[in-house]
Amino acid sequence: MDDLWRGTTALVTGASRGIGASFATALAARGVRVVLVARTAAALEEVAGAVRSAGGTADVIALDLAQPGAPAALEAEVARRGLTVDHLVNNAGVGPQGLFHQLPAAAHLPTIDVNVRAVTELAARFLPGMVARRRGGIINVASTAAWQGLQWIPVYSGSKAFVITWSEAVWVSLRGRGVRCLAVSPGPVATPFFEHNQLDVPLPGWLMQSPDTVVRAALRAYERDACHVLPHPAFRLLAWGTRLAPRWLAARLGGWYGAPTSPSTPPS
Repeated sequence: MDDLWRGTTALVTGASRGIGASFATALAARGVRVVLVARTAAALEEVAGAVRSAGGTADVIALDLAQPGAPAALEAEVARRGLTVDHLVNNAGVGPQGLFHQLPAAAHLPTIDVNVRAVTELAARFLPGMVARRRGGIINVASTAAWQGLQWIPVYSGSKAFVITWSEAVWVSLRGRGVRCLAVSPGPVATPFFEHNQLDVPLPGWLMQSPDTVVRAALRAYERDACHVLPHPAFRLLAWGTRLAPRWLAARLGGWYGAPTSPSTPPS
């Protein structure tokens, strides 16, 4: 597997915390140069500092992927620095809580911009070079939320369903080209994601995974050129179960997930 990583560069979005930060340190430990992308420069510098302290190489690019033109600007900045992206980790994601009809359009659209548009555009910009070099690939962080419609995070679950289906199609198209495409569907992970998106999901500790656990499973799957990985055994069974149940039943059973723990007032 050394040939997969040796002398390569990985671009990691959402790299300032949680799963993205864990990807950064795990890839750097494999000798990969990491390009860290997120909105907050100070938080990125902390992650970059940890990578450098461990002997790795890290570059920081502060950028909000929800903004129009952000992927093109990111590609241009990478080129300006003379870097070549061999591995793209599409980890950045947002998904605010709320019933669809109770939230304004402005609350929904950033989820599409980050989870779908930016993921697709970054892959479209960097994948052709990987194919030409016959090396590297893409890791797309999806979610077990993708496997059924979740009423309290409707656009998020829909966006992650896109990520899985699209990743599968890209994985097939890359057969025989020396390039990989993996979708990762974590269950709940102990990260600031819930706090940042106002999600109240009271779950027992044994159901929560650490970012490092998810990243270890993801990199093992990527190294064996897998199409998809569900790191959490319990949520793997639940996800598989949704394929056996009628769609309406899967949606009803998932209706509790993300529900507020106390009554809330719909936004005016």
